[in-house]
Amino acid sequence: MKKYALISVSDKTGIETIAIELEKLGYTILSTSNTFKHLSQFCQAVVEISELTGFPEILDGRVKTLHPVIHAGILSDRKNEAHRKTMTEMGIENIDIVIVNLYPFEKTRADSSSTHEKIIENIDIGGPSLIRAASKNYRYVAALTDPRDYQPTVELLKRNPHIPEEWSSYLAFKAFSMVSGYDAMIADYFDKLETNRARNIAVPDYLELSALHTMSLRYGENPHQQAGFYSSRQKGGWTQLHGKELSFNNLLDMDAGFRAIRLFTEPTVIIIKHCNPCGIGSAFTLSDAYKKAFETDTISPFGGIVIVNRVLDLETAVSINKTFTEILIAPGFQDGVLEVLQKKKDRRLIQYNHAWLEKPTNNLQIKTLFWGYLVQQWDLVNDDISTWRVVSARQPSQYEFDALLFAWKVVAILKSNAIAITTDDRTLGLGLGQTSRIDSTDIAVMRAKKFGHDLSRAVCASDGFFPFRDSIDELYQHGIKAMIQPGGSKGDDEVIQACNELDIAMVFTGVRHFKH
Repeated sequence: MKKYALISVSDKTGIETIAIELEKLGYTILSTSNTFKHLSQFCQAVVEISELTGFPEILDGRVKTLHPVIHAGILSDRKNEAHRKTMTEMGIENIDIVIVNLYPFEKTRADSSSTHEKIIENIDIGGPSLIRAASKNYRYVAALTDPRDYQPTVELLKRNPHIPEEWSSYLAFKAFSMVSGYDAMIADYFDKLETNRARNIAVPDYLELSALHTMSLRYGENPHQQAGFYSSRQKGGWTQLHGKELSFNNLLDMDAGFRAIRLFTEPTVIIIKHCNPCGIGSAFTLSDAYKKAFETDTISPFGGIVIVNRVLDLETAVSINKTFTEILIAPGFQDGVLEVLQKKKDRRLIQYNHAWLEKPTNNLQIKTLFWGYLVQQWDLVNDDISTWRVVSARQPSQYEFDALLFAWKVVAILKSNAIAITTDDRTLGLGLGQTSRIDSTDIAVMRAKKFGHDLSRAVCASDGFFPFRDSIDELYQHGIKAMIQPGGSKGDDEVIQACNELDIAMVFTGVRHFKH
């Protein structure tokens, strides 16, 4: 009885190696036209599929393997008497190994020169059909979609002509996962077409979760938790230039940094600790911006991460180097800066593409629950300030309004309940993650005072509304006379009355930025 292995691959890198091994084991290789031409240079027992089926490839190659002789050979149940009888009567041979990789849809899509028509032509039809058929019949057929599995499969065949079911079921798992990811990429492409975007669907009827395991992590948030990093298969916008491998918590902090830095246009430095800013500064130079950010809280930056939105210069790098920093992230590094920073071998140095931050790689923000997923649109903090309202009797001065703009960006990236006390270019006191807003207010004031900050020119932002006047009275006692908040509380009238009594300027944005 002949043994058949079907090989049809778009990427032919190294495919001849396993073909030669299978031929030595007595397999006849079935191949589509281009793969056949390639393998014919290395193997004798290669048969073009059209020769086996008696049916040529048609429609410019769109139909090659979609034929009953092929799919019956893959799908027949070897232990089913009726199947065996049908196969004998029709003269169809079993196919025991299927080796397939798919048209390069992702690569074609990523190529800016690709037309819509070219992208569509790179949607593979026959390949996924072969993979699904072989995987469904995993008890008898090995579906090979990952070159890393070629040699282990050959070694198993050398010991036993029948591949163990535990191995073929593992191959089926990988194959179905690969096809699922491939289909998800195609669905994403169609989702982003202008004709579909115009439908303005906030959240999809079906949630497609398909991502590639791109990084192994030593552990998760804690050493007893196993972890890995998965990403959509689009090219990332950052590169690690130096330092030891990134951890689970490092990646979370980096994400917080990227979300934050994109909001600032002036030269800005943000120091992140445990996914929250502990200092933000803007200035004409990065060096001055770092000084402002660091002076917010001179204790917390130890062991944190620093992200900047300009090419990192030597003066700023030397200042940062004075404090132990886990990660330093910049869109670029001036000549000589990397040499200075790389002297600390473990610290991670990350370079990112600022244009990449214009919008998230993933369309939706997803949180995992014990029993499902929460999905929402991203809060990009792109508020229309023309809709803001001054609700107090006193109008904010130009300086106060500029400071409120800065404070509003800051508070939008803090964990709720959040209070940010700032000037127009630096943070002074941050209170966040508390169960009551007055507690966050007290913490923000306390931390500002702890590090000796003058609050005479400070303003305050609150990510959610002030439910009572208690926070207003507390802030006034420390000299703060301009505030910004969403508004919308039953207590708005009480809060506005307090502002008018105390000559405080109050702006309502009408937009809330809770962050859990």
